[in-house]
Amino acid sequence: MIKNFDTDDLVIGAGLCGLMYGLTAVMEGRSVVISEAHHKVGGYATNFYRNKRKYVFDCSQHKVSGLRKEIGNLWNTLNRLGLHSLLDEFKFHEEIGTVVYKGDFIRIPSEPSEIKETLMICFPDEISGIERLFKDIETHGYQHYMFFRRLINEYTINKDILRESRNLSKITAREYFEIIFKGKDIIEVLSPIAIYSGSISNEVNAFYFLHCLYAMFYGGQAYVKGTGQRLSDLLLEEFLNHGGVLLKKNPVYEMEDHGEHMLIKTRKNTIKAQQVIATCPPEDVLKMLNSEEYVDNFKDIIRNFEVGWGHFCVYIVISVPPEDVDIFSPEYLLVSDSGDNFTQNDFENDRYYDLFTLSVSNYHRFDPEGGYVLQLVMLDHGDRWFHLSEDEYIKRKQKIQNKFIKRVLATFPKLEGKLIYIESSTPKTNYKFTLATKGSAFAYKMLPKVNLNLLSNFPNDKIKLVSTWAGGPGYETAMCFGFTQGKLLSKNTKV
Repeated sequence: MIKNFDTDDLVIGAGLCGLMYGLTAVMEGRSVVISEAHHKVGGYATNFYRNKRKYVFDCSQHKVSGLRKEIGNLWNTLNRLGLHSLLDEFKFHEEIGTVVYKGDFIRIPSEPSEIKETLMICFPDEISGIERLFKDIETHGYQHYMFFRRLINEYTINKDILRESRNLSKITAREYFEIIFKGKDIIEVLSPIAIYSGSISNEVNAFYFLHCLYAMFYGGQAYVKGTGQRLSDLLLEEFLNHGGVLLKKNPVYEMEDHGEHMLIKTRKNTIKAQQVIATCPPEDVLKMLNSEEYVDNFKDIIRNFEVGWGHFCVYIVISVPPEDVDIFSPEYLLVSDSGDNFTQNDFENDRYYDLFTLSVSNYHRFDPEGGYVLQLVMLDHGDRWFHLSEDEYIKRKQKIQNKFIKRVLATFPKLEGKLIYIESSTPKTNYKFTLATKGSAFAYKMLPKVNLNLLSNFPNDKIKLVSTWAGGPGYETAMCFGFTQGKLLSKNTKV
């Protein structure tokens, strides 16, 4: 029997952004129903088990920025919601990670002053460029990072640097590096940091990249013990405790505008809502509204954007503690001697997987109870996977998996013979469980001149795009954007 709901807000998707919006809105006095297609909440912040639940694997990178007290946007957000017990769940990283380049292991600390000192020691000829970089992070990066505070009138744009900020948004991070640095090596050590926000230095605009560096260096990097699923489950618990309603295994099929409200048809329910909060890709919102006159016009806006990267991930269980095979850091970035400046031809002939940065995450450091788990991750694109037949898909998946393992064994030879369980996922796998366009894990690419503000005014004013697709990629962005929109779109907004 179909159950009907009458609610203020219907949220499509129970990822981090949807959960944060829902929690904020119910705390502001609104009634909220979240409809989720999957059997669990979290989107990419989920996990899965293998070998009779003996091993647990995280579905995405296990780094959360913005948790430094008073400074980080995410700390500010969770503190304002009174989620102090959740803040206590986060454990700070002792280091951002270790970059492996041309045989050198360069440990990147977690404190900005120590990062700066490390770079100056490793690259004494680049001191002026390093000084310039940190000045730009503290000004332009900070300005971009304060986007969420600006939305709720808590930050005023520094007009003195606005023109230069706009110029930075027109060039790539690599072009910016080539301006401020003399040599290639420091560029190849810093460029891989972009992957944490789903970016590549020769694509991402420099203004946004400086934002990412501010979030990482100054905002505070942390993790939640128990993988990203722990974070999602804690947010869900708070949402339900405050009166929210979650409908799982319940994809949204259609939406109709009935004047004063929207009528939404899902797999199990018919829902009447005053407004719809769509955390899914904008393309999917248009499919749900295929009878609306303005669909074609908004498609033209969407064409301004390029769907971002997903990832290929190899999940590995080893037979000994990682430190026994010389894996001590929580994360390694394996950079090829040629760096990340690959060509389109490299990507199309699969040489890309030998060249681009491969991250090695030591999950045993984050969650010892999950086993001796390593995860090998590289940005990848759905365009390389969705067209394949089943047989082609399996063969190619095995081929790329072998490439990753070969690269890791070359860096950590003691791993040889210690791999006891291996499994891989692709952007196609990502799509199966998240329904994100092309299996993207990072929404739209933040290319030069990209303006996500174009998505802020959906033609139907009862539908709001509240997601990383409209706010930018990353855990911190998802949660902060959900919070600010929950404040702004609630009837009882208290800023």
